[in-house]
Amino acid sequence: MSLARFLKFSLRQSPLKNFEIYRKLDDAKWGRLVGVDELGNRYYENKEERYGRERWCLPAERPSTMDASQIPPRWHSWLHKTTDEVPLASAAEDAAALHRPKWMAYPHYANFTGTKKANVTYNTVRPKVNAWEPTVAGRD
Repeated sequence: MSLARFLKFSLRQSPLKNFEIYRKLDDAKWGRLVGVDELGNRYYENKEERYGRERWCLPAERPSTMDASQIPPRWHSWLHKTTDEVPLASAAEDAAALHRPKWMAYPHYANFTGTKKANVTYNTVRPKVNAWEPTVAGRD
């Protein structure tokens, strides 16, 4: 990042807001607030940024607990330019619009991979290889 870009970033907003953005994104970005989802994530857009980096999300979570699965599907499609329509629906309208099956978790819960709550599969198949058990000959 150039010095001119960093100074422009520093003068745009308050120092507290700049610290939050730089801590969560590791980049100096500013733009127009487009919307907020039901999890508290804020979505921004800046047409002056280079292509592919003009839309971004400022997560509501702390950097240590941020996870890509915390972005709802409709906002994900907006971020990746699948659609230009800004999803302004509430959480209930979002669930109805996506026709979520009963088995799909809603509202969102965190990704438990790597924690004690992670899903562990149970194997019901008999092992194909048996462990070697030595036979001991008796002594006479």
